[in-house]
Formats: sequence, C-alpha cells, structure tokens
Amino acid sequence: MANKMKGFQRNPGNVAFCYYRYSSDAQRDVSIDQQRQAAHEYAEQHGYIIPPECEFEDRGITGTTTDRPGLQLMLYKAKHMRPAYLILWKLDRLSREVHDSFIIDAQLRDSGVQIVTVAEVLPEDEGLRYAIQGLYASMAHNFIVNHRSNVMRGLNYNAENALYNGIKILGYAGKQNEKYEIDPETAPIVRKIFTDYVKGKPLQKIANELNESGLRSTQGNPFVVNSLNNILRNRAYIGEYRYGEHIIPGGMPQIISLELFDAAGKKLEKNRRGGRKPSQEDIEFWLTGHIYCGECGAPLHGISGTSKTGSIYYYYTCLQHKKKACKMRNQPKEKIEAIVRYTLDRMLEDSALRLFIAKLCFDYYEDSKSDDKGAYLESLKSKLKDVEGKLQNFVKAISAGIFNETVQQAMSELESQKHLLKEQIEAEELREKYDIKLDTIVKYFEGFVGNLDNEQLRKHVLDIFVDKIYIYKEKMVITFHFTDDKQELSYEDTLEMLENHGYLMDCVNDPEAHTVYSPTVAKMMESIINVGGADPDFFL
Repeated sequence: MANKMKGFQRNPGNVAFCYYRYSSDAQRDVSIDQQRQAAHEYAEQHGYIIPPECEFEDRGITGTTTDRPGLQLMLYKAKHMRPAYLILWKLDRLSREVHDSFIIDAQLRDSGVQIVTVAEVLPEDEGLRYAIQGLYASMAHNFIVNHRSNVMRGLNYNAENALYNGIKILGYAGKQNEKYEIDPETAPIVRKIFTDYVKGKPLQKIANELNESGLRSTQGNPFVVNSLNNILRNRAYIGEYRYGEHIIPGGMPQIISLELFDAAGKKLEKNRRGGRKPSQEDIEFWLTGHIYCGECGAPLHGISGTSKTGSIYYYYTCLQHKKKACKMRNQPKEKIEAIVRYTLDRMLEDSALRLFIAKLCFDYYEDSKSDDKGAYLESLKSKLKDVEGKLQNFVKAISAGIFNETVQQAMSELESQKHLLKEQIEAEELREKYDIKLDTIVKYFEGFVGNLDNEQLRKHVLDIFVDKIYIYKEKMVITFHFTDDKQELSYEDTLEMLENHGYLMDCVNDPEAHTVYSPTVAKMMESIINVGGADPDFFL
C-alpha cells in the first residue's frame, strides 16, 4: 500500500472550517445546532482551532444543488484563507450528487483543505480515501434517488401538463398544481436584461445596475454574470416549458419575443470567447499534482507556446527548468496525457484489479462499521426514550394542575428534540437498509470503464489509482496506490502501439474504408479475422 497522503499537500497548521446543512424536506434548525456542537467537540478532541466567522451553513437547501450561498462562501474563503481542515457531520452535507461531490472535493484539494467527518471514518491512505469518498457520495446519491422515486409520479404528471413543479424562474409566479403565470413585478426585469444585452451593455454592468437597484435573483442572491447567462439562455421566456425530458412548446406564458431571444443567443455565442483563441486558462492540465520531473524530482506544470505560424502548443514543464537548474525539456501535453489515459483505461479494464481494490474498500468499510456495531443508532433510540419520558412527566404535571410559561417552553423544546431524533433514527435505519455490499463497490468501479472522457471522473480515477508520474526524456514511470509495482513506458514504443491500435480499430469498424499496405498490418488484420478479435499478444 502506498504511503499516506503522498500526492495531497494539506495546508500547515490546525485551523479548521466547519460546514453545516439540512434539507428543506427533512431536518430543522435544531439539526444545525447539533451539527455545530458535534463539530466543536470533534475539533476539541483533535486540537483543531475554529476561527470566528469560519462556520458556514445552509438551512433548508437540498444537497442535490451546489447553488447554496453558505457552500459557495465557504469554498471562496477556503481558497483565500487556506485552512488545514474542513469539518463535516457527514460527506453528504457537501453534496448528494456524485458528480458535484467530485467537483467540490477537487476545489478543496486545490485549496489545500483536508475533509474530516464526525460520523464517518475516512482512511488516511490517499488512494483508499478517494475510493471511499466516492462510495459515500454514490451511496448518498442512491439514497436521494430512492427518495425521489416516491414523488416522481406526481412530478411527471405535473410536467406532462406544464404545471408548476417547484422550479422558481425570474419573471414568473408559480403555485402548486397550477400553471406558471407572468409576475408583473419581475417580468420587466427579464425584458430589461435581454434588451440591454442586445443593445451592447456588458453583462457585468447589467448585473451591477440590478444589484445597485436592490434587485435580487429568485434565490435572494445578488446577480452575477453566470446567472445572467442562464437567464439569457432560458427558453421559458419564449414560451417553452421544460422539466427533465418533458418539453412543451407553448407551455409557459411568453415574456420575450423570439426575435429578441435569438438576437441575445447570437450575441452570447459571439462573445463566448470574445473572439479570441483559447488561452492556457481554458486548457485542462489534468495531470497536475501527480506529475514530476524524473531528473530532479520537481513538480511539472502546464505552459503554452506559440509557433512562428501562430499555432499554440501546450506542454508540461519542470519548475526547475525555467531556473536553468534542470535540463529536462518541455514535454508535449497531448503525448503525455495520451499515454496516461491509455494506462488508466488498461487498469480499469482489468477485472481482477477492480475486484482487488473493491475488496480493500469493502474490508475497510466493514472494519469501520464494526467499530460502531449499531451503537450510534442505539444511542439515538436511548435519547428518544429519555425525551419521551420527560415529556410524559410534564403531561403528569399538567394533569396535576401545574402549567406555566416555563413548562410550555420546555415541552416545546422537547417536542422539537423528539421530532429530530425520530428523523435521525429513520435516516440511520435507511442507511443500514441501503448498506454498501461488495457487489455494490464492484459495480461502482465498473462504472468507470469506458467513461474517462468525463473530465471530473477521469481526475477522480487518477486520484484513486495513481500516486506519482515521473517524466524522463524518453520514458515515463508511473507508481500506483494499491501496489508497489512501477510501470515504465517508452514514449516511442507506446505511442506507436497506440497508433497501430487506433488504426486496427478503424479497420475493424469500417474495413472497406481501409486498404492494407504493409505486411505488418496485414498480419495483424489476419490475426483479427482468424480469431474473431484482436491478437492478445499484440497488446502485451
């Protein structure tokens, strides 16, 4: 097993942020207080310091969206204040969507922040940690999917009939089980945004003017360029109702003319990159953080260069090379990433390796769960019994004629505790019902196979499997988290193999479009035809 937390550089010190959240359809304000109390107890046990104004919360907002003011403020401050830790009750407080969990985790890692949880155990080994975090995120996602299934029939009925489904849209008013109506107070704001933008006013200036006038979005937040972008692309304003896969032309009352909407769309597309070529900031150097110089050991980072013809090329370069302290030349980004991508694909296609890592994750999960052995659930039930006993005593006191404002307030607090404890018990019982099985983990890893075109998923797989990548002049060496083996890949041989493999797949998919010229290619094609597939020895 690889050493602990080798690729991730946590910020120094013991400063910790805290983030709390409860959903609008479940917990209440008291849940925030309990999360806060648990976080402070955890911080005290581990010697962490929680500075003033470094606790963030979102009340009554679902974890299936990242459009949460508390979350966004926390991520912004984490980037600038660089705390060492973020304390959560559980990972699902950050997000209940797998894709969003990957993105938020990557943002925190880039800011040098390590996530710690009060009610879940996360391993310190980096590869295993990312795998377990992904499993917890997948588990939270499955929970919310099951919860959604209970109301999907009603939502689909509403969508089929273009009825309000709880989606707030600037310019419209909506009531349950009724169609949207134009809101006379906010519809003029929408018309002004479209008109000003088409006339040439910059989005930032439009946002500033709206905010200075005291206007806010449907969520009560100040307008920003991104929110204005979404408004200008929303086809609801030309009368199109959309919910999931349901699209109903004429299902919404029209606010904007089709001509004005199209004019705004053309201007958005024209200004999308301001008529410029993609800059280095637009290019994803997804190996950053894992890639190192084989000659001096310094990290590599991405740069761009422009040729005499004006073409832009991208490279990974050694940090010491610019200082003339290392002779390692710049390595083409496309070449390096193609080889690493190929290696990851090969690893994911290895069913034995997937099973091995899944078993490691399952064993860790079972060990961490066995430390609890239902103690947490039993403690919740014990607290509930205690609260119910106290309530019963108050009932007896009232029956005896003892009732005043103090008794009423105490009973109200106990009722709130009782309600919350029942919800927590139900949540824990559901968690046991949807407990992680080995087969679940195996399928989780199978979901990675063939899906590395997804940028966030590709980075997540890289974090799980790869420790470090060392770049040399003629080769790269890759070290992994779950094995002490190293893989050495020659640039020339690997790229030639990839080229041949790509050509062969083209031939197999469309043989009539290719003519075999060389004896080598002819032999490989013959191998495919004879055995009904590619020669296994060719890929070894």
